[in-house]
Formats: sequence, structure tokens, C-alpha cells
Amino acid sequence: STIAILPGSLLSSAPNSKLRTAHIGVGGMGKADLTSIASHPRVEVAALCDVDSDRLRAMKQVFPNARVFSDYRELFSAMGDSIDAVSVSTPDHTHAPASMMAMNLGKPVYCQKPLTHDVYEARQMRLLSEKKGLITQMGIQIHSRAVYRKSVQMIQDGVIGKVKRVHAWSNKNWGYDGPAFGGE
Repeated sequence: STIAILPGSLLSSAPNSKLRTAHIGVGGMGKADLTSIASHPRVEVAALCDVDSDRLRAMKQVFPNARVFSDYRELFSAMGDSIDAVSVSTPDHTHAPASMMAMNLGKPVYCQKPLTHDVYEARQMRLLSEKKGLITQMGIQIHSRAVYRKSVQMIQDGVIGKVKRVHAWSNKNWGYDGPAFGGE
């Protein structure tokens, strides 16, 4: 919901009572985040960015006043002074670089998971957020629901015995397509 994404302190600091947002990645989860954030009456979608021109064109029809970019670096160069907050919902490998660039410009960031590829990147983002006094949030969607927390607690309490091996499956093709690791 927009309440979770847009804390009151961020809205109250928006000049002219509008929060001008830039959205990097506007397909899939990015489209969902964009739609949620834009539903708040005090949000003005100022910029859209995606490398997929079809997705960008589709969202431009929904937000005709937004400027469009295919490179987030160009977005920040052209509009860094005129946006108030940034949403990053790109493929995983660009989450940290796009978020860090926004944060270096003093912009609060809402970023999809995974936030980073390693602990070092996460620590750098935390340090920059603290240094600049920025509000940041990572989207965790359903992973914060009670059923997930209860499942974790049951596993940690040993209800199902000691977990020795986990097999995970997804019908989504979002990553590595090569041979299985470890020869399995």
C-alpha cells in the first residue's frame, strides 16, 4: 500500500505539497510499485525510466506528464534537482547502483529486493543513508506476513526436526539458465 511506501515525514517535506517521484523500472514489480505510489493524491510522477521501450511507452500513456528515460544515469543528470524520491524496481543487478546514485543526490529510495548482491553493498547503502539522513525502504511484499513469520518460527523451534536439505522451485525464469551447480 502507499502508506507503507510513503511515510508521512517524506510527504511533509515535499515542496509545494507534491512529492515528485522518479521510477526506475516500470514493468512487472516496477509497474505495481509505480501504480501503488502514484495512487497517493500528493504524488506527482515526474520521471519514468526503463530499458524496455514498450514498457516505457505503456507507462507514458498512463502518466503523460512524466519525462521518460532509458538510462537512469541520464534521468538523474537531467532531473536530479527536480525530483523528491526514487523507486527502484529494476532487474536485481542494478538495484544497488541505481539506489546509490539516487542516494548520493540526496534522494530517499524505495528499492525492491534483493537490495544488494553482497553485505558490502548493503553496508555502503546503510552508511550513505545515515550520512545523508535519508529515508530508505526495501520492498519485501508477502515475506512479512504472519504465515511466513510463523513458518520460520516453527522451523527454528525444531517442529519439523533438523532441516538438512532444502529444495526450492519456482516456475519463473528470472536468473541463471546454465547447468546445475555442484554437478547435481
